[in-house]
Amino acid sequence: MNINIRRASAADAPALTDLMQASSAYQGEYARILDGYRVTPEQISRDLIFLAEESGRLLGFYSLMLGEEPELDLMFVADNTQGLGLGRQLFEHMRVEARERGIPVVKIVSHPPSVDFYRRMGAELIGAKPPSGTRVTWERPVLTLRTGPA
Repeated sequence: MNINIRRASAADAPALTDLMQASSAYQGEYARILDGYRVTPEQISRDLIFLAEESGRLLGFYSLMLGEEPELDLMFVADNTQGLGLGRQLFEHMRVEARERGIPVVKIVSHPPSVDFYRRMGAELIGAKPPSGTRVTWERPVLTLRTGPA
């Protein structure tokens, strides 16, 4: 695969939303967390959103929210490219982007089935976020990732 990772632009918002909404990782009880959720041009201009593509085809993306407590907000890989190392590549890209911006720690509030992936990437499980409202009726693992050398 000849993958290009680039910063997302406002024009990418519909394609990012479509990839996210098509994810099989958010089926069943987890589907409601994405109900009506859209990646917006405002979000793209505010957060660090990078996408992976091959020959113009969107394969995955991540969103790193900046601020007082930087957080990996979104990370999606297209279903047909899972298991090929793209998630690892995007995650490492996010780690480097955070480190280059002087961010020593990134918070991750994980989708429960993804927690093992984040732990393999070096994130440390530090707790859980309790259910909130009617859309999120399950605990979500909370992890932290140190972006620099241990």
